[in-house]
Amino acid sequence: MPRDPARGTFRLLWWGALAFFFSFFLLLAALPLYARAAGIPDRAIGGVLGAFAFAAMIVRPWAGWAADRRGRRPLMLAGAVVFLAAPLGYTTAAGIAGLLAVRLLHGCGMGLYPTAASAVVADLASPERRGALMGRFLAAPNIAMAFAPLAGVALVERAGFPPLFALAAAVAALAVLLTLRLPETARRLAPLPLTPRALVSGAALRPSVILMLLMLGYGAQMTFLPLYAQSQDVNAGLFFLVFALVITLVRDVAGRLTDRVGRRAVATAGLVLAAAALVVLALGRGAVSLMTAGTLYGVGFGAATTALIAWCVDVVDPANRGRALGTYYTALEIGIFLGSLGAGFGVEALGFAPTFLAAAGAALVGAGLALAGAPRRRG
Repeated sequence: MPRDPARGTFRLLWWGALAFFFSFFLLLAALPLYARAAGIPDRAIGGVLGAFAFAAMIVRPWAGWAADRRGRRPLMLAGAVVFLAAPLGYTTAAGIAGLLAVRLLHGCGMGLYPTAASAVVADLASPERRGALMGRFLAAPNIAMAFAPLAGVALVERAGFPPLFALAAAVAALAVLLTLRLPETARRLAPLPLTPRALVSGAALRPSVILMLLMLGYGAQMTFLPLYAQSQDVNAGLFFLVFALVITLVRDVAGRLTDRVGRRAVATAGLVLAAAALVVLALGRGAVSLMTAGTLYGVGFGAATTALIAWCVDVVDPANRGRALGTYYTALEIGIFLGSLGAGFGVEALGFAPTFLAAAGAALVGAGLALAGAPRRRG
């Protein structure tokens, strides 16, 4: 943990992030069901729900630039406010156009908050402890993932969708309140003009591309796993529960391991395990298979993403951390968006299994890229 007063700042940040992501994951498994209940076809579900990642992808580069130029706290606050408003918008959304508009708004919040929050963690961590602290911070969304999807689906089954949307908004309001108490951690705001080049960190491109390849599978899973599980009469929340619990346990270990043995080795191993999980998901059936895939994916995803985000921060100086993390999260959203959109066509044309196997292949390509390049620390 960072020293006081940074320790108190980190705790405040962590609880705010937990509330922010709990609001998001409450809706994750329920929204595909909501879209289908609204009469939206499967091909369109991938594109409509994937619009969330598209909006976040568009916002991320600007958010990274603004975090270095304007500070971390304003962006976090704006993202939390959007997460408060968007769930209420779902209650009035009608048809593809209405749901698409709310998804785009909701995605903007995801583009703002995590980019700036990760920069806060980088500000608080010393280089030799960066991986460990990043791992602890990233446990917050994973704890939210462990419980929120199950809670969201259960609430829908008992009370319908409107109470779920109200609960998601209320939890996001808690994130707003906690963010208001957070101090600004940017030590020096970079006087960087807003240009296309300023929106992307060239130094962070390699780990970001590797992340994008991993997130193709994540996007496919998060969009179509609820429907895949429903076709087998299994609650998709089982996958999310196991995945999130495992990844929460792995984050801290993986972070400390990256500080000791290097980012490349941990990222490579994680990507291989993620590919194996997608193969199990494609070829297996039933609750046991789903939970086995969730376990493997939790270990692999937790190790790879922890190593890759620390890799991005390693290769830039402190004044450009926001840009590096903006590039990282932009790649994340590109991967989710393309994975979600591509899976919509893949599932309709080929079925679930071939779609998940293709995503496994993308993760293996990422493992090859991780092996080919080692990060050089600067900041």
